[in-house]
Amino acid sequence: MYLGANLRIGLIEEFAKILGVLVIARHMRHDSEMDGLILGAASGMGFAALESNGYAFTAFLASNGSVSATVAVTLLRGLLSPLGHGTWTAILASVLFRESRNCCFRINLQVIGAYILVSILHAMWNGLPLVISSVLNPVLAVFITDGVIGIVGLVILWLRWREAVRLQTVLPPETESI
Repeated sequence: MYLGANLRIGLIEEFAKILGVLVIARHMRHDSEMDGLILGAASGMGFAALESNGYAFTAFLASNGSVSATVAVTLLRGLLSPLGHGTWTAILASVLFRESRNCCFRINLQVIGAYILVSILHAMWNGLPLVISSVLNPVLAVFITDGVIGIVGLVILWLRWREAVRLQTVLPPETESI
């Protein structure tokens, strides 16, 4: 049950973030993997900032107005967020942009696979700390699990970036009709 709830959260949040990318880029040329990578990272980090505000506010209320608790939550999320939302949305958006043709977004097996991959990473990010905290200190469990999942995401992102750079240097630039 808990695993299913985390997977649903991952699927919903990753869909919401890529939907934001689609809305922003709907009138732009979107066939460069690098453009998707950059726009996805920006969109994901914006989402992370909004979500972190919610967590900070919840910590403020739960601690009866403790600014220290709010700062601690904000600091923790600020340190870990680049390993999560920004990375995952950059991965998905880079694949989406790479697979686009004739300035139209295409949803194919590669895009669906990337969506499932980042949703699973998201679900593991949310769920594994609780599982590991039964053995380790909860704060340590968060740093270890989110660190490992973050490194996996960064490796995948680095591979996407390398491919985007390769495609930019191999393919001739397209000329737009006037």
